[in-house]
Amino acid sequence: GLLYLAMEFVAGASLRDLLDDGQLDELRAIKIMKQLCSGLSEAHDLGIIHRDLKPENVLLTNFRGEENFVKILDFGIAKLKEPDGQQEQQKLTQAGIVYGTPEYLSPEQAQAHELDNRTDIYSLGVMLYEFMTGAVPFQDPAPVQVLTAHVFTEPRPPSQVAPNRVTPTMEKIILKAMAKDTNARFQTAMDMFEALVAREQEIVREQGLTGRAAYVPGMELTGMYNALDLSNADPSATHPTDAMDAADDDEPTMAMTGPPQAAIDDAKRRAGVNPTMQPPTVASAAASEDSSTRTIIYGLIAVTAVVFITLIVIIGVLLLK
Repeated sequence: GLLYLAMEFVAGASLRDLLDDGQLDELRAIKIMKQLCSGLSEAHDLGIIHRDLKPENVLLTNFRGEENFVKILDFGIAKLKEPDGQQEQQKLTQAGIVYGTPEYLSPEQAQAHELDNRTDIYSLGVMLYEFMTGAVPFQDPAPVQVLTAHVFTEPRPPSQVAPNRVTPTMEKIILKAMAKDTNARFQTAMDMFEALVAREQEIVREQGLTGRAAYVPGMELTGMYNALDLSNADPSATHPTDAMDAADDDEPTMAMTGPPQAAIDDAKRRAGVNPTMQPPTVASAAASEDSSTRTIIYGLIAVTAVVFITLIVIIGVLLLK
C-alpha cells in the first residue's frame, strides 16, 4: 500500500568534479555541450524549462565506452508550460521570486521576469564560458551583485580571459548564447548545437582527426548530427565557418550533417542490413515505382479476364439448360 518512485542509478561524476581538475580540452567541451543542447531540446519541446543549469547538475557517466556521456539532473525547480488553450496548473514557484544559482542565471531570471527556453540557453553560455576560461563571467561574494552584473554588465570577452585558447568562432558562440537580449541569443538549443558543430568541424579539419573524435554513443540511433570525417577533405573546399560567416556574421549556422560512416555501418549490422548495400538512387526509385505500377495494371487485366470468362461460362450453362 505504499507509494514509491523507482529512479535510475547513474554511476559517474559531476561536471563540477571535472572542471575542478582544470580547463577542458575544446573538443571535449564541445562534445559535452552538444549533448546538453540535445537533451535540453527534448525538454523544451515538451514544455519543460530547467532554470537551474550548472556543472553540479550535469552528471558524466560511462556509456558504450564513452566516458563523457551526459545526464542532466535536478529538474526540481523546472517550469512546466501548459499546452495552448489549457488552464495553467497551480504554480510550484511564486511570481517575483528568483530561483536558481546566481552565477548561471539569465538576466530575465535575475529580474524574476517571465521565462522561456532561452533562459536555459543563457545558462549554457555561462557554462561554456567557464569550460573555456576556467571561471564564470561574474563573481562576487554578494549574490545580489552577481545578479546585477548579469542584468547590466557585459562579460569580459573570453579571449581576453584565456588568451590563445578561445578562437573567434568559439567566442562568437559564447557571447551569442549570453546576449542580454533574448532575441539576440540562439533561439533554440539546436541552433546552438549547430553552431558548436561548425566549430567542431574546424577542429577536426585543423588537427586532421577522424569523425570518430566527435562521436557520442546513440547518435546513429537518435539522428543527432555529428561532425563529418574531414581529415581527408579537399582543402580547397568551402570551410563550414566561411559559409557561416558569409551568411550572417552575427548568427552562425551550418548545414546539418550525419554520423560517421562507421557508426552508420554499425547501426545497419545491428538492424540486420548489409552495410555495403547502397541506398536506391532517384533513378532506381523511379524505375521501381514504374515497375510496381505495371504490376498493378497487369493484375487488374488478369482479374478482369477471369471475371469475363467466368460470366461466359455461366451464360453458356444457363442457355444449355
